[in-house]
Amino acid sequence: MRSNITVTIAALVTVALLFAGCKKDEGGPLTPARKIEGTWKTALPVEFHINTDFCADSLELVATEDRTVTMEIKETSNYTVDITLSFTESNFTPISQNCNPTGYVPDVSPMYLRGDVSGAQLTILDSQYKLLGVFTFTTDLMQGTWGDLWCSAYCQDVYTETNALKLILQR
Repeated sequence: MRSNITVTIAALVTVALLFAGCKKDEGGPLTPARKIEGTWKTALPVEFHINTDFCADSLELVATEDRTVTMEIKETSNYTVDITLSFTESNFTPISQNCNPTGYVPDVSPMYLRGDVSGAQLTILDSQYKLLGVFTFTTDLMQGTWGDLWCSAYCQDVYTETNALKLILQR
């Protein structure tokens, strides 16, 4: 009986020592799954939704517009990229006759953004590190969701449906 207790204690001490030497995973980015540098373009225009609180006490859908998007991506380190995002818009469509003008302040093209790459994911941030989009990518395809909410005198939110923004690497 005494030897069973000794073996059990020795096993517990060994396990405790093994775990004591382990450090907590601090997280951080994964090595990029592949190179992401290059020019990425949408093949078709993508519908963007525009919410403002210009005519109401809270954000409401006031318009949609189609955008053809191009992203020029340049690697700055193993985990970060510089992005020049440009777009052309078409088919601006006010939704409500009760809110026209909509109060929408058009986005500026091009936008100069930062990207963080982890594995096969690209996270796009503005100059204040505000999240604008999350994308996944393969060798030559990328898809993601865009969302840009900001407030000044009024608030506006310009966004896509989930994974609606699909881009192809240009060769």
